[in-house]
Amino acid sequence: MQSVEKLAPEKKAPSSTSGFQFRTPANIQDFADDPAKQSTMNGLWSNNLDGFIQQGMLNNPWNTTNTPATTNYYNPIDNNPPSQAANIQWLAFPGRLAFNFPSATQAQLYEMADTGVMPGQISNDPCGTGQNVAYFPYGPRGWQDEYCEWAVTRNAVGKITRIDFTCENPEYWNTLWEVDPNKVLTLYQTILDKPQITLQDLSVPGIVNPITNQPIYNPLNKWNTGPVSSASTGGAIHLTSTPNTIQTEIGLATTSTIQRFNPPPPPPTTNTMWPSSQFNNLICVGQFGQRYRNSDPNIGGTVNNFVTQGFMVTLADPPGLYIQMPNFATYQTPDGTDASTFWTIKRGSQTLTDQSGKPLPGNFILHAVFEVPASKGYTVSDIKISNVPINWGSQVAYTFKMQIVASAYQGTTPKGYEPVGDTDPANTFAQPLQLFYRNYFDTLYNINVPNPVNHPIPLLSNSTYVPSVVNIGTTAANMAIVVGTCTAKENQPNTYPSITFDDPNITAQVTAVKENITYAIPGNSQPSTNTVVYMVMTVGANATPGQHGVYVTNVGQQRQAAMPALFVVSPVTTQANIAWQNTGVVLNSNNKATIKYASGLWTANPQDNGGQLYNANGNPTFIAAKKGYTMPGQNEGALIGKVGNTVFLVGMGASVPPNLSGEIQLCINDDLNGLYGAGLTDNIGSIVVTIDVS
Repeated sequence: MQSVEKLAPEKKAPSSTSGFQFRTPANIQDFADDPAKQSTMNGLWSNNLDGFIQQGMLNNPWNTTNTPATTNYYNPIDNNPPSQAANIQWLAFPGRLAFNFPSATQAQLYEMADTGVMPGQISNDPCGTGQNVAYFPYGPRGWQDEYCEWAVTRNAVGKITRIDFTCENPEYWNTLWEVDPNKVLTLYQTILDKPQITLQDLSVPGIVNPITNQPIYNPLNKWNTGPVSSASTGGAIHLTSTPNTIQTEIGLATTSTIQRFNPPPPPPTTNTMWPSSQFNNLICVGQFGQRYRNSDPNIGGTVNNFVTQGFMVTLADPPGLYIQMPNFATYQTPDGTDASTFWTIKRGSQTLTDQSGKPLPGNFILHAVFEVPASKGYTVSDIKISNVPINWGSQVAYTFKMQIVASAYQGTTPKGYEPVGDTDPANTFAQPLQLFYRNYFDTLYNINVPNPVNHPIPLLSNSTYVPSVVNIGTTAANMAIVVGTCTAKENQPNTYPSITFDDPNITAQVTAVKENITYAIPGNSQPSTNTVVYMVMTVGANATPGQHGVYVTNVGQQRQAAMPALFVVSPVTTQANIAWQNTGVVLNSNNKATIKYASGLWTANPQDNGGQLYNANGNPTFIAAKKGYTMPGQNEGALIGKVGNTVFLVGMGASVPPNLSGEIQLCINDDLNGLYGAGLTDNIGSIVVTIDVS
């Protein structure tokens, strides 16, 4: 069973009854020079956060008791009344190290925090007796689990020359990649000051995006893995420890609003207030977060106390995890230079306002670098903190805090509940966890990632809840859904669950089941064992665009709640700067298909047509496409289609040539391979079409 560190769900496509849109973390604008892409990014990001909140507010109706839907957490997308902001802060240094190894010296703790090499095993159940296992979370930086991670660069004699600190969530970077992989590449190169990084370095080998045919982002690529950074590998761009995600943080905040009796009955009590000295106990009673972290008990307990006082709460916009300025008062440099001058904010800012212009509390730093200029003639290791030379990056982490910002308005105090428990077998239902394209699931599940405690886990543990995109009209998408407490058995079709959706125009046929799938569901510190159900999904032409939930129903049981926002149904959209893109619509020789322009503008050359974008007919002044273009002889910038090897003009609308079999692909008519200049790379915009098949 999953705890949240736990997952939850149900609702449908994104609503915006309040007219509100979430901002990106620290309101960062990575496409400031491209308003169209920034608008796309802003919309995707807001929808992602809306989905994560839906998942958290449902709580767990499948396999735990005393886990009702939340009443005192609100989603600003639906309701955004005036509220007051308050920050919640904690030390960036991993707090569980000192608890699990109480005899370790501070110097030893610093070394553990940097290297991940641990002196022994720990209990796998911090709330009970459990069994001893290798130190978790697993992963190349798994032990840095306070929502702050770092990588250290050393010179030839072992002195620290640079430390990169990051608190950026992986969901943001996956979304950024979805908009433009090349922007991600540029940011890696500039943030880490490593121009040698390539797009191939950042990609998962062997698979591509099933719609765009572009590379798939590898969150544990060679430049965002481990605690060591060098010219050939390593770095810290975004968080990688499996519980260090924004969806987890939202799940923790939503779940912690549920009031718990203190002490838990018996005897009966009406008290639901938990003092800070008991926050670690509240973690166990409510089953959220990880005990003895600096972060989770503090976040969960503080949010819980807000609700005990009758407040409605949410994470203030923009939701995120933020580094605070270090306390440089105890730093001593060899030449007396103020050490704060060596601290560079690479991403984020020291201050931020809400959408009305009111200052928000604390700092909003996403990525910072501590580095002494070479001209100084000394290194970071020559600086002292409290008279101790900096031998480890964690010494710097010990001097600053992290924060989230909550927002609240007055409501009423909800009823209290007893501790979270397990359901009896008759009331234990299939829990939808994650939905993937099958190739993505199979590939990432079969890539094992090493770590310092010699407990490798699948790369799939670093997947996210950013929803998969499936086009309207998709005829046969091969998907994989991971399910908890599923009763299905391999190779026994009569035991396979039914998969249904919150839209009757979306259907699925289960094709296979695999039991004992073990990886860390995002948000969880330890791997768990679940079932994967393979299916073929069909999305009808009348399916509603937007976020959708998935129901999984065990044989012999009634349908329960859907896991919301597991995937997004999208109109068929063709990007101007990408070559042949899949539509998801697969024809056989008996089908008749018509493609019609619906909306959107683009250009194959921003220097033509006075810089104005145009529709699917192409350039208003006919320019015959050259050899090497998508369709030579037809108008540059026109929409072109292809099935198999047959290429045809679509423009504003066309019937697909008869007797063709295969998937419909679409592309702008332009220089596919850059024979005459920039090729597709300077193209702007996108076109949306409808495809009718009979």
